[in-house]
Amino acid sequence: MTNKKLLLFVLVALIVTPLAWARGNAKPATDPGSYKNWGPDIDQIEIVKKFAASDYDRIVVIPFDTSKTPLPDPKDKSYDTIKSVVDGYTETLTEALRDEVKGKMKVETAQSAPKSHRTLILRGSVLDVSAGSRAKRYLVGYGAGAAGSKSTGELVDAETGQVLLRFTQERRSGGTWKVAGGSDAQVMRDSIHATGQDIVHILQQF
Repeated sequence: MTNKKLLLFVLVALIVTPLAWARGNAKPATDPGSYKNWGPDIDQIEIVKKFAASDYDRIVVIPFDTSKTPLPDPKDKSYDTIKSVVDGYTETLTEALRDEVKGKMKVETAQSAPKSHRTLILRGSVLDVSAGSRAKRYLVGYGAGAAGSKSTGELVDAETGQVLLRFTQERRSGGTWKVAGGSDAQVMRDSIHATGQDIVHILQQF
């Protein structure tokens, strides 16, 4: 009986495990609704209206709002570095989008939203940018001292002004493969680049 039970257990495991794996790797939901831990590592997403990414051939990035992004005390030695990264957030994010779409969509910036056909608008707010600790990245590694950034954003149909989806995403970077753990500015920008990649990965699901 013991051998039969063991054989039955193994057979069930062989059947159930592939099914569980398939569910875990299935295409994420794209129906309107709010989701956490959605798709390719997206913290939170609200799909307002179903759409097809193939209907668009341009992304216009509007400057992200940094007016409420926390900054250290101006006397703190990290102030100038963090402020520089915050001020350049939109530029860094746009670079990442261009790198990730690899010419499949035109990516550009504008001070105000156009009303163009086949155009997506990306806009949002920077909630936080942190420098972490270079000493910990260098001496400890394994994620210690990681820098990071957190933002919220919207993708909008430019022609109609309809919000298609909203997301909140936090990314951290440990300076892996960078000399001495990477400078604070480099590693903070890496986290912003990762967010740009995440936005493209969102679009790839639609």
